[in-house]
Amino acid sequence: MSNEESWVFYYKKQQTIPNIDRMPIHHLSCPQEKKRVIRVSNKNKSREGDREEKENERRVSGFHRNRLDSDQLDLELRVSDTDSEKEDGHEDESSKISQQVYVNACKHLHVAPGKKILRSLSSTQMSAKERIVNTKEVETIAYALTTNNSVTSLDLSGNNIGHKGLLDVLRMLDENTSITYLNISHNKLGSKAVLILRDLISSTKKILTLEAAGNDFNDKDAEQIADGIRQTNTLRSLNLSQNAFQERGGEDIAGALEENMSLKELNLSWNHLRLDGAIAVGAALSTNSTLQALYLAWNGFSNCGCREIGTALQTNSTLELLDLSNNRVGLEGAKWLAKGLMLNTKLRHLMLNMNSLTTLGAKTILLAIRDNPESAIDTLELKEIPVLEEAIGIIDELKSCRKRFVVVHDVTVLSEDFLSCVDCPVKPQKQKAHKKSTKSKKKS
Repeated sequence: MSNEESWVFYYKKQQTIPNIDRMPIHHLSCPQEKKRVIRVSNKNKSREGDREEKENERRVSGFHRNRLDSDQLDLELRVSDTDSEKEDGHEDESSKISQQVYVNACKHLHVAPGKKILRSLSSTQMSAKERIVNTKEVETIAYALTTNNSVTSLDLSGNNIGHKGLLDVLRMLDENTSITYLNISHNKLGSKAVLILRDLISSTKKILTLEAAGNDFNDKDAEQIADGIRQTNTLRSLNLSQNAFQERGGEDIAGALEENMSLKELNLSWNHLRLDGAIAVGAALSTNSTLQALYLAWNGFSNCGCREIGTALQTNSTLELLDLSNNRVGLEGAKWLAKGLMLNTKLRHLMLNMNSLTTLGAKTILLAIRDNPESAIDTLELKEIPVLEEAIGIIDELKSCRKRFVVVHDVTVLSEDFLSCVDCPVKPQKQKAHKKSTKSKKKS
């Protein structure tokens, strides 16, 4: 469309959205009542009356954006009868109604409708990642999805939707019956939205996967999130990575895991879980009977957390994937994990990347897997961990017995590293003998 000719869309009869001030909205129009689009160019505006010119100018100036992206419309759109029947003949009725609701909502709230969002209302995936400027745009999407039955995946990540935007999403989900995947990551929701997130986790009956990473949740917020985890019976996957949970937060979430019976995947990576919080999460694996994948990378579980995890692995019969990368796990922690691997028969994928296991710790893990004939592990990750040439022989032996067994490592050394010697405990007898000799010298 050239700059000389800007097109203005208007309708023969104005149609309003009932209940626009509250959610959920129920659109009363049907596809048969759609009004035909009439296009009027700037060249022919002189032929129209002064009244129509002022009305059209007022409509165009109602938008807040002066410059729009190429994939957005600065027009007030309404689907015409002929175009929709030819191009979208295979769309179901709910998709057409939701498109009309979206356009009407954009008009009422003075928001420029987006092409991609309008088209995605007739598909299974809707992505508004890093595209939303204000909460009004969230409202328009929420209005449209209340009457939509085709969209199953909604991505709102990377936007500052705030607690008001999240509340619109929650109200929309009360009416929507098709969305099973929701991504609200990196929206800086914070403590203001934690109560809404709790209700979102506990009350939604259709959401199976919820991504809420990078939203500045802290220890105080963990208590409310834990309440939602306790109450949910439908949620299967929850991502709470890149937040600020510490010891207290770890204890609250661990208590919820002991009672939850639906979660199969939990991501707590990139938090500050350590000490009592790490110990509580590790101990929760002894009672939890549904979790299949647990991501704990970039925390501070260290040796004390691994002690509880190793103990839990001896009896746990559901966990298949465990990520403990970059958790300050030393030789002692490796020995505790090895004790669990000696008896575990379910774990398939173990990630220990970027830990200070030492060469002896890596060898201890490999020996535990080899000596357990019922071990199910087929992938072991030891990136940036030194592995002895002697351990390479153990790896080759495991590969000959298990065709799918893979070890991911990138450092091979000829001798044991210094840390493996330091971690070795000193015999107490030598210390006592040293004390006696000093006393005898003083007496003499």
